[in-house]
Amino acid sequence: MISNQDLSDTEFSGCESFDTGSKTRVLRTMEELEEFRSVWNLWCKDPNADLEYFLASARCRTDFVRPHIIVVYQRGLPDCMLIGRLEHTQISLKIGYFNLFRPRIRRLFFLQGGLLGNASYENCHLLAQAIKKNLKDDEADSAEVSRLTNQSSLHAAVMTSFGFLRSGHFSPLHEHRWIELPKSFSAFMQGLSRKNRHEIRRHEKRLLVDFEGKTHIHCYRTESEVDELAKEVEKICANTYQRALGVGFQSDPENLESLRIAARGGGLRGCVLYVDEKPCSFFIGKQYKGTFYGHFMGFDPEFQRYSPGLVVLMHSIEECFDPEMRATKFDFGWGDRQYKRAVCNQTCQDGPVYLYALSFSGLRLNVLRSFTAFLDQLSRKCLSKVGFFRKLQSAWQDKIVKTHAKAYSGQKALLN
Repeated sequence: MISNQDLSDTEFSGCESFDTGSKTRVLRTMEELEEFRSVWNLWCKDPNADLEYFLASARCRTDFVRPHIIVVYQRGLPDCMLIGRLEHTQISLKIGYFNLFRPRIRRLFFLQGGLLGNASYENCHLLAQAIKKNLKDDEADSAEVSRLTNQSSLHAAVMTSFGFLRSGHFSPLHEHRWIELPKSFSAFMQGLSRKNRHEIRRHEKRLLVDFEGKTHIHCYRTESEVDELAKEVEKICANTYQRALGVGFQSDPENLESLRIAARGGGLRGCVLYVDEKPCSFFIGKQYKGTFYGHFMGFDPEFQRYSPGLVVLMHSIEECFDPEMRATKFDFGWGDRQYKRAVCNQTCQDGPVYLYALSFSGLRLNVLRSFTAFLDQLSRKCLSKVGFFRKLQSAWQDKIVKTHAKAYSGQKALLN
């Protein structure tokens, strides 16, 4: 626990004073983080910015260089934190599914849910000024702040602090949907449209009729079950278009450790639907301080006509009403799929904010990323106007699924 005496003795190396009684400090070593463990755990509301996950990520990520946490002090006490890291990595700048550029960069990456504490405009202005100074001091070529809405104080502060050359342009905004859960599952169902209720029940009934007595959902919740969960989910992911694109669930050390951390805290929710003992769909999420965060979802295309993803999703939502693991909010994160529109009752738009150093490397990266983002948005807009975008996207997804499934089958044959 941080005491007033501890804070009065703190050395603010490299800090800036912007207002009377206000100071910022940047934590750049793992040892410094322990000093803020209690306040970090108290303020954090998103598992993506959880301290234990941050430490695990630092151990697992090959691009991790060091922590970069900016702390704002008001009257000698920490009042706000922005959780981030310095990483040396390679990024993909895409138009649709096609890579246009793959530059290697040094960036300050600030995590989703990483703005902790008092997010007043004054504090956010201090954070923005600190990021600006870090880039000016050549600590990185760019900074990325994840998942900001245009209405947030931090968004307003960075837009004010960074000029035209130092801020990104044509940055994407994503639909972010969630459910404010009512008092009971029956009340939730009644809140859906009649058409959507009918569709949900129709798919559930079709599955039960065609595979009578051969379906069940297993929920993985404990740390000892994480490896088994990953093994079962891998059987499904091998046939999905997400895997062919290199996105979605991956059994990498960082993801597995994240699931173990959630399980140790009692928040792991990994539901797998089995049909005739074969895994056919899954939904993996974490419950954290009263909110369920959905992370991964997928289904085997062989069972597509039964909408197995929707079946396991509804089971996951129903679990949130269990008194022993009650959640008041179900957060789907980014994406505007039809199933989200069918069940969600809240939405907003958020996206990354990109900031750059006033250097050759920083300005070059700004031009590349902004140019690619402009072309991507323009192409999507043109294709959607002629009603061609969804057809092209579906055709492309079908093609890569078939190609990937064929390659995966060949690999299995060789292993056997």
